[in-house]
Amino acid sequence: MTMIVRPAREADLDQLEALIANVDRGMLTMPASRAQMADRVELSSRSFERPSAPPDGETYFMVLEEDGDILGTASLITSLGKERPFYSYRISRDSKVSPELGVKVELDLLHLVNDYHGDTELGTLFLRRDARGGGRGKLLSYARMMLIAADPVRFGHRAMAEVRGWTDEEGRSPFWDAVGAKFFRIEYQKADVMSARDHRFIADLMPRYPIYADLLPAEARAVIGKPHPDAAPARRMLESQRFRFNNVVDIFDAGPCMEAYVDDITIVRQSARMSASEFVSRAADSDGYVAAARVAGFGAAAFRKGDDRAAIAARLGVSGADGVLVYVEAKS
Repeated sequence: MTMIVRPAREADLDQLEALIANVDRGMLTMPASRAQMADRVELSSRSFERPSAPPDGETYFMVLEEDGDILGTASLITSLGKERPFYSYRISRDSKVSPELGVKVELDLLHLVNDYHGDTELGTLFLRRDARGGGRGKLLSYARMMLIAADPVRFGHRAMAEVRGWTDEEGRSPFWDAVGAKFFRIEYQKADVMSARDHRFIADLMPRYPIYADLLPAEARAVIGKPHPDAAPARRMLESQRFRFNNVVDIFDAGPCMEAYVDDITIVRQSARMSASEFVSRAADSDGYVAAARVAGFGAAAFRKGDDRAAIAARLGVSGADGVLVYVEAKS
């Protein structure tokens, strides 16, 4: 059976609940209980069924299904920073010169900001460890961008993705130990879990003035903007789609925040619109990705040379004049 990324539905809850137990520490955008997962699926269902309109706080939650098994998740969350702040650190450079001493000093400062205001977040990218490889992670990631391409007006002007920051094998974050722990007086994991529910405590407790990065221990400075080894491929994938690191990092683990204007994302720019019948009839001489060109009933799949395209279209629930999006990556 063709693996497919599609909207999560209530019938998936048993498998999604089982998936929660396998989520890596630090993956805090994933609902932590069956009740929270049910709420997420219900909100997502309403979002997918909503008529086309500018973003207003929607969540689009999708799953990767293969042979009836739910192997992973991915989501899009709109209107960041509108109902509650979405805090980050923006890195700026301060230069000071003393002609008398012949000394020039350049220092990095961390400013607490809510710059992602009204943007769309690409999040909750998770794949079961025993299912990693075989192009599944790439399909999950690309499906989010193909959903944007299906109806860009729903997602605003800019998209961003937080890449998990560096932690050691015990889940310890050197950046948290040097910065956040001094102000919150709680463990990193607990603070990160709390932030997924309410950001007010961040405004209450975080320092109001810029932090000079040079005053931090070398171990903490070294991980600013550095992804966790497991997240490095995700960063490279985002970069291949024209997402860029613009000197903004997560306030807890200092992981890089990647951003792109929606109309500049490669998949959004280069996906070809055609009918399902045209997709099926074309010569199967390339590998690529295909998605239903609609939000309600969205689905995305990968195709390879020699695949039965009619079967793929049927799996996506499209036929005849139904619109599809086809993306073929440029060969490097």
